[in-house]
Amino acid sequence: MKSTARIVLFGFLAVLLVLDFYSIFNAGNPNSIFRYVVKDPSWDIAITVGLSLIIAVISLVMMQDTNRNSVRNLLEMNRDHILKLRDEGKSDEEIAESFTAELKLKKQFSRTLIKKKVLRSLKRIV
Repeated sequence: MKSTARIVLFGFLAVLLVLDFYSIFNAGNPNSIFRYVVKDPSWDIAITVGLSLIIAVISLVMMQDTNRNSVRNLLEMNRDHILKLRDEGKSDEEIAESFTAELKLKKQFSRTLIKKKVLRSLKRIV
């Protein structure tokens, strides 16, 4: 994700967070700013839940993008070493296995997920 898109999403997330906090503490308030849009106060809980879900989705997307980029950046930093290993006849599977072994992850599930990300990123390194 480009940095300008991240900045826009952070700004949008900040606005949504302020609205969400406001809606949490003013649910059912007849003088709430939401009365300009929704006249019935019984919708306040639905608005709060909706705002919270939107915040959660945006946060997960941004976190996933950061996680994906961190693996990609780490592999790009080690590009020369990866190319050297390929010249020695190592397959991408072996390189990914050695990479995940160096991380010393305790859980097999985490190791498998990171190995898949590494394999996908290794295909882009030529």
